[in-house]
Amino acid sequence: MDGHRTGHRAGGRGSGGGRLPSQALRTVAGNVRGLLDFDPALVHAIDAADPKVRRAVALLAARRACETAGLTALDWTAAGLTALAEGRPLPPPLDSPDGVWRALETDPRVSDRTVARAVAPKRSPFQPPVRDDVHAPVPKPEPTGQIVGPATAMVKLPGLPAPLTPQSVGERSYVVEVTIGEPDPSLRMSQPHMAVPALIGAAETDPLRAVLDAVYAAVATSGEDYRTLLQETWSACRERS
Repeated sequence: MDGHRTGHRAGGRGSGGGRLPSQALRTVAGNVRGLLDFDPALVHAIDAADPKVRRAVALLAARRACETAGLTALDWTAAGLTALAEGRPLPPPLDSPDGVWRALETDPRVSDRTVARAVAPKRSPFQPPVRDDVHAPVPKPEPTGQIVGPATAMVKLPGLPAPLTPQSVGERSYVVEVTIGEPDPSLRMSQPHMAVPALIGAAETDPLRAVLDAVYAAVATSGEDYRTLLQETWSACRERS
């Protein structure tokens, strides 16, 4: 579940949509940076909300993620959503990362839905004032090559270590995929695997971290349709506040 909780913290004015982050946003271990890229104003609205509102929005995000991924009909995800609504700890298998991944891999009822990567809107980068005595740095060209899929196990790229061979975990084999430059927008990801972190994140003991992690995971689950999820999150913040 740690793939979504990257531990990014809010930085200065350039990373907060022109607004300095609060002390809480600077110190929370949740995925502030990931959500800032999509809607800085929503991050600050969540920060200003009281703990009850944060819990309610986190639960909403977890529900929407599970609905989008087709997980609400499963007994163990339904039990997790019920536990969240009642303020109880998550039941097995949601109480441990190993148990969650095992359930996703072995439960034949888990849907095979996929989703394209959610791409944050383009924003103007921060430009410091230009002074005559300072030379603007020359941007480094972004690498353009991409290698994804099984071929990554057989290709040696300059400057990279020897390619990894498939690793067996139980009866399944996995290959590490290396992408150079921006991820290919045509790549699709498993929605159930994107959605479960929203459920796990919403159970965090810190309400601020819980809502940040749950909403960001729900954005990833929504993929290209993430704006609908953010609009509903905004509505919940306003109504409950």
